[in-house]
Amino acid sequence: MSDSIRSMCKSLRLAYVSEIYETIPFDSPKQYLEALFKEEFRLRDKAKVQRLIRNAKFLDSKSLSNYEWNERIRFPTQIDKDGLMSLDFIKQKQNVVLIGSPGTGNYGKFLFMVRNKCICPI
Repeated sequence: MSDSIRSMCKSLRLAYVSEIYETIPFDSPKQYLEALFKEEFRLRDKAKVQRLIRNAKFLDSKSLSNYEWNERIRFPTQIDKDGLMSLDFIKQKQNVVLIGSPGTGNYGKFLFMVRNKCICPI
């Protein structure tokens, strides 16, 4: 890559174009520019999500992979475990209240769901 392309991209604030322009297939000028700019937007969005997660300063990185879903955990009739984890209640504009004794993992479940939707938006 030439230094002139890198400096022009920097002046135009195109953060990723100088890195990806050679990887985009060229069929026509219009197609090339559309593909190039779509990839620039995609990479900017990805960087934004990572920046927002980092700035959120979550206390720890809890995961539901080792959480035990036992029979003491009860769900209302309108939602189940998968609905809770996928945050479908947000799409339906509903609220969910996690109730339990201290140390039972409600905060960890909440953090996992928030992180999951930050990485894979609705």
